[in-house]
Amino acid sequence: MARRDRSLLAHHAVQPDAVTRPRQLLYGGSVLVLAVLASGLGVRNGFTYDDRFVIEGNTALHLLRANWWRFFGSSYWPPSMGGDGYRPIALLLYSIQWVVGGGSAWVFHTVNIAVYGAVCLSVFWLGLQLLPERLAWLAAALFAVHPLHVEAVANIVGQAELWVALATVCAVRLYVARRAAARFSARDILVIAALYAFACGVKENGFVLPVLLAASELILVRDPRPLWSRFIELRPFALTLGLIAVGYLWARNVVLGRMGGFELYVPFDALHTTGVQRIVTMVGLVPQWVRLFLWPAHLSAEYGPPQYPIASGPEIGQVPGLILMVGILSLGAALRRRSPVACFGIAWMTLTLLPVSNLLVPTGVLIAERTLFLPSIGVVLALATAVPYLESKLTTPVIRVAALVAVQCLVLAGAVRSAARTTVWRDNDTLFAREVVDAPLVYRTHYMLGGWEFTKDQLRAGESEFLIAMKLFPADPFIPYNLAYEYKKRGLFAPAVVMYQRALDIAPDFRDATAGVAVCLASQGKFADARSPALRALGQGAGDAKVMRTIIEIAAAQRRAASAEAALDRQKGSPASGKVPGLVQKTAQRQVRRT
Repeated sequence: MARRDRSLLAHHAVQPDAVTRPRQLLYGGSVLVLAVLASGLGVRNGFTYDDRFVIEGNTALHLLRANWWRFFGSSYWPPSMGGDGYRPIALLLYSIQWVVGGGSAWVFHTVNIAVYGAVCLSVFWLGLQLLPERLAWLAAALFAVHPLHVEAVANIVGQAELWVALATVCAVRLYVARRAAARFSARDILVIAALYAFACGVKENGFVLPVLLAASELILVRDPRPLWSRFIELRPFALTLGLIAVGYLWARNVVLGRMGGFELYVPFDALHTTGVQRIVTMVGLVPQWVRLFLWPAHLSAEYGPPQYPIASGPEIGQVPGLILMVGILSLGAALRRRSPVACFGIAWMTLTLLPVSNLLVPTGVLIAERTLFLPSIGVVLALATAVPYLESKLTTPVIRVAALVAVQCLVLAGAVRSAARTTVWRDNDTLFAREVVDAPLVYRTHYMLGGWEFTKDQLRAGESEFLIAMKLFPADPFIPYNLAYEYKKRGLFAPAVVMYQRALDIAPDFRDATAGVAVCLASQGKFADARSPALRALGQGAGDAKVMRTIIEIAAAQRRAASAEAALDRQKGSPASGKVPGLVQKTAQRQVRRT
């Protein structure tokens, strides 16, 4: 492409010379040290939370040589866990790490820490293109010690966030640097296209990269030509990224049956939340995003009702969030010419937050700290640009020294807080016990702890936590359903029926609960009562069809036997007993209980 005299609107670093190169290496080395200090303890963590389902319990990942190409035709979550998400490259990377480490968790965590260090260095690298060295270092240092990032780094499956961030930052930095130098070539197109394909294959939020590049073109690149002329020059690049985007969406649609979004967050679904109500709910949670970005003193693995309620419509509680949204976007627009890097940082935060915010498409969660990893890059870039303004207000040397010490203390405090939070993700015992302390009013913290207690065969503890979860949020049918399952597994059929019925009262079309009622009633010998739910389950395709037919047949046999015995008793002049012969009863119950 033809060279022209154009440059970034914001200050950007010159090419390193003999003086600046050692200083930049020192800056970069200190950023890497901070990243390791903040996250290094995670190497001792095990498989925790989603790791156990996506990696440890997913046998398809354990046979790399036999199955690697199948990852591109399968969902991210195993079918037994809902079969949601399309992240074939993430699965491939997990499989490689499993095979290399023989299934050891420390290998995954070592990769997480290494990739996190690489992301921190890439943020510094991007900052050098946009900011003076010391401000680039400050942005990268704040990023490296940010406690918000612990979930993405300390939990193995958060690795997808790390890879997407690394690919995105490298692609944006390459684009901005080459456009600023007017040397954007075919090789640059191929490199960025490869990074984009990689990011999309690792996690869905990588899809946003072309929009970030467009934002950098409009905000950071000085080019006097009309936008249409610039687009004509960049058309091959745009078409290349467009083809990758279309190919990814096509593959996702083939595998999952839909192009975008996840299954609706369970409380949204349980409360029959409309799209408008979902958006209103998320507007009310904007202050939580801002708090997590700017002062993440309190962290949690779960955000949900009733502590973070689902809105039924516009309420006074959404006003602060609406004011913050309008204010932040207005600030970004106002800084378009005065501070392009700050404007770009706000644009980065906004654009990368949209796909994980529930504002555009369902994400399957309300808020998850790991999903804020990529948006936080824009936050630290924007914050770094405020330093010169703040320095101009510090009029005396003493105040300036005090401010410098305060910044250093802040960075150190962030590293200490991150390291301490990392140990919470050591194992499920530690995590789930901590979460009911961190978020006692979020029903899912008790739900997850209860489920974990059941896996350890702690019936009373698991039952207690499930009952607390049901009290906090009665609308989730999966809590009574899973409690019923635990009862049934232990032969407690009567309370299991009560819980299955409770799940059906919440969600009448809950097919598996209907099948559960039939099995539990039959296991108590109540085949007449079990017949109706067995018929419904058979018609809905729920449960084991052979078992449902057996229940129906035995109920019919019981009715025929009772009728025959009643007729015989009438002939003899004695009252009917209405009982099925003992052998038939015991055989029927044994057949049902095998399931």
